[in-house]
Amino acid sequence: MRRLLMSALMLQFVGCSSDSEPNPIPTNAAALASYSKTGATLLVTRMTNFEAVIPFLLNPGSAGAGGLTFIPAGAPNTYTFGAPIDGDGNGSTETTVAGTAAFNGDPAAAAPGFAGHIDLTLTTAGGLGNFAGEMDFVRTAVGREATGSGTFVEGVTGNMTTLTVPAGSPLLLKPADGTPNAVANICGYSLQGDAQFEIAGPQGTLASVWQFRSNKAAVAVTGATYTDNSGKSTDLPDTQLTFPCAGTGTLSDWAGVFVQNWACLPVEYGQARHTYTVTGNTLHIADEDPPNSGDIATYTATPVAGNPYEVRGFFIGGPAGNTYREDFTWKLSPNGNLISQVSHYVYQEGPNTGSGGMCGGRATRQ
Repeated sequence: MRRLLMSALMLQFVGCSSDSEPNPIPTNAAALASYSKTGATLLVTRMTNFEAVIPFLLNPGSAGAGGLTFIPAGAPNTYTFGAPIDGDGNGSTETTVAGTAAFNGDPAAAAPGFAGHIDLTLTTAGGLGNFAGEMDFVRTAVGREATGSGTFVEGVTGNMTTLTVPAGSPLLLKPADGTPNAVANICGYSLQGDAQFEIAGPQGTLASVWQFRSNKAAVAVTGATYTDNSGKSTDLPDTQLTFPCAGTGTLSDWAGVFVQNWACLPVEYGQARHTYTVTGNTLHIADEDPPNSGDIATYTATPVAGNPYEVRGFFIGGPAGNTYREDFTWKLSPNGNLISQVSHYVYQEGPNTGSGGMCGGRATRQ
């Protein structure tokens, strides 16, 4: 039960394609579009699962920090980091994320105005492929603004997907909380802004601009052009897409008892026992924090548009006179045994009204 950090920034380094391709288009263009949708789903899963562990990097005493590194690199507020993660949720840590980060202040505080530059790589065993990118970001009162570029090279086909968000035209990333200006358009996130995508395969290149709007679930794909290896270009019609996210089961697969480790920024960490029951389209949570304390909060969550393995909700916590609202997104692993969490909280009253923080969490079925 708790909060989130800048790793949602990393969600921007992905791409997918429309569910309805223009017709007719070159066969190789259709193949690249189909590939990009599949590749994006794989990469987004890994990046969101990485996001859930990032707050643990700055809470080294927490139960969820095992195997993670976040080491000062000499200059003030500059670090190297490394994290083995279970990107596909099958119980093994097959993916490694590593890189360097330089911030404008103490990352353990990460208040609005907190900013920095990150270089990172993501390597996956078994031939899925590798990702390398860099970004600049700043935390605002409502989310994170980010610019940068990254490329994912898929191991089997060699296809390369590159995303660029130019300096001066940042993407705004914020949690999707169901309000009119925070609608989910990439899984549990609401993005506002434009991104340039290029997918290069053996036969040619497909380039387009994706327009994310925080009040719309669909993403507009404009200016798409396919260029084959002979230099012949074909313009494709504008279209829309919805982003594929979580698993293919049902909401009832959540039912059971999980023990959750959570960590937050500003620095804070703990453990909770969650008991889940399901009625209709609603997940009911009994949250005992810490386990065996008898201190149980109850609240609910609902699926993110068509994704029964990804839910979102909120709860009100804290003592009277100093309460906070925490909006969260949880993702259930394909095997149903692991849950990753990212969340954001804002104080509703008291001396900290309007300020807040961010958290991540990992929960295991008992």
